[in-house]
Amino acid sequence: MTFPALDRIEALARNLDGWQQQLADRMAELEQTSAEGVSDSGLVRVTAAADGKIVSAELNARAMRLDSYSLAEEFTAAANRAQEAAAAQVRELVGEVIGEPGAGPRRPGDHEERR
Repeated sequence: MTFPALDRIEALARNLDGWQQQLADRMAELEQTSAEGVSDSGLVRVTAAADGKIVSAELNARAMRLDSYSLAEEFTAAANRAQEAAAAQVRELVGEVIGEPGAGPRRPGDHEERR
């Protein structure tokens, strides 16, 4: 007598090692990931790490002509864009591993549930 559910569990267990390695690879990739955001004027450029921390900020010399309020707005816009882009990269990389729809191509060996 065969048990389809047991066969499915065994297949999942066989693939677990591959998924763990894939996740570890993606986590290492995430540690190296950063994203850039630029203000509307292009005078401020900010880079954020995958965890959202601001890594660097670049000001064009013309930005120094702005009043403090405008400069703060420019920086905030660039930082928000950098953090949003970094978060999008994280979602995409993690989505590829867990197989979320629309998250990118599935890897060989990924199993889709058949209905």
